[in-house]
Formats: sequence, C-alpha cells, structure tokens
Amino acid sequence: MTTDRRSAGRGRSTRSDGDRSGFGRLVAIVLVALVVIGGSAAVVGLTQGPKLVRTVVDPTGLVESRGQRVVMAVNQPIADLGADRVSVEPAADFDVSTGDGGITLVFPEPLAYGTDYRITVDGVTAPGGGPSAKLTTSFSTPPVEGYSLVRGEAKQGGSAAKKPEDRIMRLALDGGERQTVYRAAKIQEFATIGDSLIVVEQDSGGLGRIVVVDTRDGATQEVKLPMGGMITSLQTAPAQSRVGFLFTEQSFGRDGGDNLTLYSFELRSGKPTGPERVGGIDGAAVEAAEWSFVPRTSSMLVRTVDNSLELLDPAATTAPVLLGRAALISSYIPGTTKVVIEQIDGVVVLDLATGKSEPFVLPSVAPTEIPGQLVALTESLSARIYADYDRAAGTTQQRVLAIKDGATAVLYTPEPGAVIWSLCASPNAEYVAVVVVPDFADAGFDGYANAPMPNGPQIEVVEARTGKVVGTQPGFDLSWCAGTGIAQ
Repeated sequence: MTTDRRSAGRGRSTRSDGDRSGFGRLVAIVLVALVVIGGSAAVVGLTQGPKLVRTVVDPTGLVESRGQRVVMAVNQPIADLGADRVSVEPAADFDVSTGDGGITLVFPEPLAYGTDYRITVDGVTAPGGGPSAKLTTSFSTPPVEGYSLVRGEAKQGGSAAKKPEDRIMRLALDGGERQTVYRAAKIQEFATIGDSLIVVEQDSGGLGRIVVVDTRDGATQEVKLPMGGMITSLQTAPAQSRVGFLFTEQSFGRDGGDNLTLYSFELRSGKPTGPERVGGIDGAAVEAAEWSFVPRTSSMLVRTVDNSLELLDPAATTAPVLLGRAALISSYIPGTTKVVIEQIDGVVVLDLATGKSEPFVLPSVAPTEIPGQLVALTESLSARIYADYDRAAGTTQQRVLAIKDGATAVLYTPEPGAVIWSLCASPNAEYVAVVVVPDFADAGFDGYANAPMPNGPQIEVVEARTGKVVGTQPGFDLSWCAGTGIAQ
C-alpha cells in the first residue's frame, strides 16, 4: 500500500514536472504579451498626451455667486500652464491653476444667464514634457429665474373682498407661458428658500399669517405665530435656510408687547421651527425700522427705531456688534462684505468685516434732481432713481441713472405717466429690475390694510450694461429683491 502511494506520488510528481515545464512556457508567452501591450499603452500615452476625463461644474452657482470654479479633470499629472494657454468663450475673467486633479478655473465674477460657454486649453503636457494636447469642455448656464407677486385688481367701485385671487408667478422673460405656482385671497409679500415659498397672507384687517409652500407639489404648512398681529419686512437667507420678519402684535401698545420686533426661524427638512425673538446689543428684543440678512450669511444688519446700526446673530453663536448710527441701509455691494449706508451727514461704504467706512462717491447732478433708491452692482458701479422736478411746469420726470466713479449715464426712463416704484438687481448684477406703475395718476391703490400697492405694477428687466429692456413681467416683489435690505 505504501509503495503504491509512493509510486502514485512519484507518478504525480513526474506529471507535475511536465506540467510546470508547459506552464513555464505559457508564463513566458504571457509576460512577453504583457510587455508588448504595456509598451503599446505607454507609447499611446506618450504620443497622445493628457486626456480630459470629466468636467466638474455647477452652472447655477456660476450665475449666482462670485468665486465659483470649473474643474477639468485629466487622466495624469500635468505641467503648470499660464492663463495665456486658456480661452473662455464668450469672454469672462478667470484665474487658472493646475494640480494632480487637473485644471481649475476660478471666475471672480458671476457668469451670464442662459449662455453656452466653451473652455479651450492649449499645450497641455505632462510635468516631464512629451506631446501636448488640446483640451476642450463646454457647459450652459441656466436662464434667469425668479418669481413675482401679481395682486388681483378689484374693478372700479367694486368690493375688495370680491377681487380675483393674488398669484405668485414664475418669471418668463422669453415670452413663454407665465406659470402660477401659488394663489391666495390676499398675498402681502413672499420670499424663497430653495423649492419653498415663504408667503405672508393678510386678512381684511391687515393681520398676517406665514405659510410655507412647496413649489413641487403645492403642499403648505402654516408657521405658528406668538399671537395675532401684523407682519412686515419678510426676508430669507436661502443658503442657511433661515427666515426673518418684523412682528407687531394686534394689541399694540401693551406694556412689553411686540412692536416692529425682529423674529427669526429656520426651515429644517422643509419644516419651519417656531419663530423666536432676535436679541439685540443689550440682549433684549430688537425693535427695527429696517433690517436685512447679510448676503451669504445668517447675520442680520439692523437699523433700530432709534437709528442704531447693529450686526446680530439670530442663532446667538456670536456677540452682537454696534456699528454706529444710520439713517438708511441702502445696498450691499455684491461679492464683498461692504454695504452702502446713508447717514445724516452723507453716504458711506461700511465694511462689515472691519467696521471701517469710507465716503461713497456721489455724482454731480442738477439741484432739481432728487435722489431715490440706490442699488450697488459692483464696487464702482451702481444704479439710482432720480426725480427731476420742473418747478415751472409743476411736473416731475423720473429716470434711473447708472453711476460709475461719480459719472452718470441714463440707464432707464419710464413711459410718460408711469412712476418708478423700486429697483433691485439680479443675483449676478447682470440685470436691474425696475418696478413701474403705468398711468399712475389713474391706477389707484389696492386697498390692503397693510403694505398697500398701486394697481397694475409691472417689472421692467433691464440689462445693466446697456440699458436694454429684455423683458416685462406683471406684478412686483420680485424674488431677486427679497433679502436685499431695501424697502419695496
């Protein structure tokens, strides 16, 4: 038995030697083939140069924010390259850098809405040299978007209670169908956070309620208020999902009651938390003449009823800051930490990061020109409403002037008989929205007990660079304007 096993073992061993010999030849063949294939791949890599693998881009972010980036990922490390190797069409300012991840373009200014962009990079090589490659990529930015409030107009002599419902409508500058996303009997104002509308509705006496509307399915949730009262100055910080408003309770005058008291709440997973008072410098509730969220933050810049200027944190994670006194919070300067503040003795630009201020350069205009609302577009460019009063004729002609380094140019002039009601800029400052009331003398007002408006306002959307009117939208309270800190 043992011999048989040894014989069997030797027999297996003998056969294994033969197998190894054949396997060795097979391994050699495979190794030669791999060397050939690997060499071929290396040759292909050396002859073709770097390749674009994918492009990482957020088109919406590129039109709404400054400092956004586009990353062109490549299949291997690449040598540094200068901006002269990169072209962007249509032209736009950019900074370029390279790294193991590929090529990164940073755009210091927002890009234009509804535009097809193409990026071309010439002479891309590996760090050690070799053949160069031309890499191209393209993307499209979304069209300009937003919502406006269109109030139903009561017929002349008719009852306001029987007027058509108010509607919140999508912006449609291309002439397409204007879609109604929400309607109610009396909508006072609204703001947006993502897919949610934050809507203030008003009863016949002017008392308000806040409703959160999901624009995807129309579902609504009512925000629980501390008691009945009036709501004003609704604003949002969309990125932080935070809402703020001023509240005056129904029993106004009660000792310790709310009067223009600043409240705030959050949307958590689309559901509102309970509103809470915002504490001021002394920790007590704040009574505000006006306020706004500082762009891209949840901090609140507040001008109190006694004209103190305060920077507050509704989450109470940072201490309040007293910034002096102000007569009006005029406009934030996009892409900066600066805000234009009107004081009793002049207009200044206040840097919220440092607390330092410098004079705002005002243009030289005729003594008859009465300045109105101002909207900053860049650090050197702004738009402002002016009204030129003709004493002899007893008439006033309004217009919007573009102001750059103290010089002016006419940006927009309304039709005869129309009145300019307000201004605001699109998130990328490409457009200025001018709320106009045609035939103001005959328009009349809508009779709302709180925040009444003239009948029939419309929004003229104007190119900030050219003054060209690119579209007209019925209504007012354009969602761009929410959170700007400018009274509408």
